[in-house]
Amino acid sequence: MKSQESLKVVRRILAPRILSYIEEIVLLQALEGRLYREIAQEIGYEEGYLKDIGSRLWFDLSEKLGHEVTKKTLGLRLTNYSTDNSIPAPRSPRTNPVVDKIDFPGHPLPFSSALYIQRSPLEDLAIESLHQAGSLIRIKAPKRMGKTSLINHIVGNADQAGMQTVVVDMRQADPQVLEDLDHFLRWFCWAVGQQLNLEPRFDEYWFEGAGSKLSCTTYMQEYFLSQSQAPIVIAIDTVHHLMEYPQIAKNFFTMLRSWYEQSRVREDWQKLRLIIAHVAELELQLPSNQSPFNVGLPLDLPWFTPTQVNDLAERYKLHQVGIRDFDTLQPLLDLVGGHPYLLQLAFYWLRSRRISLAQLLQEAGTDKGIYGEHLRGLWRDLERDTPLMAAFQQVLFAPETTPLNPKMAYRLEDMGLAQRQGGKASFPCELYRQYFGAHLENHLENHSG
Repeated sequence: MKSQESLKVVRRILAPRILSYIEEIVLLQALEGRLYREIAQEIGYEEGYLKDIGSRLWFDLSEKLGHEVTKKTLGLRLTNYSTDNSIPAPRSPRTNPVVDKIDFPGHPLPFSSALYIQRSPLEDLAIESLHQAGSLIRIKAPKRMGKTSLINHIVGNADQAGMQTVVVDMRQADPQVLEDLDHFLRWFCWAVGQQLNLEPRFDEYWFEGAGSKLSCTTYMQEYFLSQSQAPIVIAIDTVHHLMEYPQIAKNFFTMLRSWYEQSRVREDWQKLRLIIAHVAELELQLPSNQSPFNVGLPLDLPWFTPTQVNDLAERYKLHQVGIRDFDTLQPLLDLVGGHPYLLQLAFYWLRSRRISLAQLLQEAGTDKGIYGEHLRGLWRDLERDTPLMAAFQQVLFAPETTPLNPKMAYRLEDMGLAQRQGGKASFPCELYRQYFGAHLENHLENHSG
């Protein structure tokens, strides 16, 4: 059977699942008898990553065909299938993972958590990018949308692929560290080196006369990259925290861009893989050729789809508390949409049996409901900022979308209180409209007197 004919057969077997570009390459090359090492050299991917892609593909085919499929038996199995043109029932159908003990929501999910919901194709794109030399992944989303959980998922896959991994949270830098560029860059290198189990060697690689950015770059190249046999993944979380220190942010971001540029042309820098995560658009003005926010792979985290919501409900075992179909959850979705955190909080309390769905919905938009603490925190942030409060009122009372100052639109989006659509903004969900509508009425009455 010719390779292209085999590809059509595989597509038919796995339908409605769609093969990714890299899966098609692995399939076609495997049918020609090519080794993973040869495929990796030809297309520029890591051999281990291609093996993982192949293993998942052979497993899916095995389930569909009812016979074990390997790289060696692939051609024979496809020929046999094309002869009788039938697909036996799967040997062991997959089921969604469930968990018996669930922690209170609000913290990032660790790698392989049964509660982690993939927002395909984001994870596949990220992992593919991770196996490309000198890659950069940019994760952007409002607060409580799962940015750090996605980082944990990507980094966990990198660990399994034999890469060295580092996660640096910018919120861990003390204020005094962020007052001086040299102090901050030394802290950053120390944080990276600690997770790589390397002792600080600033006396050997840090040259005072060369400047802080060049010293940091030399430290990264000579001490970290040159001495590592495996790729090094550095995930930098909450980079928007640096916006409170504009000079530090400007110099740090331009340095990251220069590292990315070097990774495109210099072999020793190709071991570096960067992941940066932040809230909505950053207000720091940088020339386009000095910014790391317009290169690499951009990933904007969306809300959960109905299918993903249903998947999450199954993992929480909501059928045990009487929620047995998706229609039962529709009033909750009408209230909070596909917001990951708001859904997880609702599912947690429903599973605990301490509150019914009817009571949850009735109290949701009030201070005594399960969202009270979350809503009060957002309200306090608005009260402290008069211009932001005014912009929020404009969005809240608009019938649909409304033009809004870009700076205010970005800030409201960061908080999850607006959704931008071009130059306009709209309200994100009914829960916020109920709660903030009532509070704004009281706020306006109090201030009008």
